[in-house]
Amino acid sequence: MKALLLLATALGLAVAPAAADEVSLQLGGRPVELSAPLRERLATLAREVLRRCGPNTTQQPGNFGLAAYGVEQRWQRLLGESRLRVVFAEPFVSESHLGGALGVSEALIGLEHPRLLVGPDLTRHGTAYVEHLECGYLASLELACLAELQPRLPARYSEACARLERDAQGRIVMPPPLIAPSCS
Repeated sequence: MKALLLLATALGLAVAPAAADEVSLQLGGRPVELSAPLRERLATLAREVLRRCGPNTTQQPGNFGLAAYGVEQRWQRLLGESRLRVVFAEPFVSESHLGGALGVSEALIGLEHPRLLVGPDLTRHGTAYVEHLECGYLASLELACLAELQPRLPARYSEACARLERDAQGRIVMPPPLIAPSCS
């Protein structure tokens, strides 16, 4: 962890949560009006989702094959689909389970994907576009199961969310593998 803090400092990245400059949500091809508390909650969840991920297209491109080369095009396509977009006031570091860290100044998290409950997960820092796999699983589920979003999402979301176990604070706890829906 100390090495990660040193890396963050060297890259000029913030390591503590900060307010988001911009949060937008689009579902079913249409923008969703967001209250200030919901914008803040979505930005916090996006940061949690991306804080620690598995392989990414920059540091582990072999896990993506030829798809490692089309990240910017997927970013552009996802902008027009159902997604959460957060531009962070202060960039932060995303650490890979496989080693390495990347700066994140903007996040694009897909929703309503035919094969995923949440995902794909893409980030941008400067001119570098990156796709991530196996990001913050529980935070991804929290995002997909937010009560404020349920009326706007397909029925499969509320059905999956109803099966998830929650703790005393209402946070989702690790669900059994056969119940848990896919996240990227």
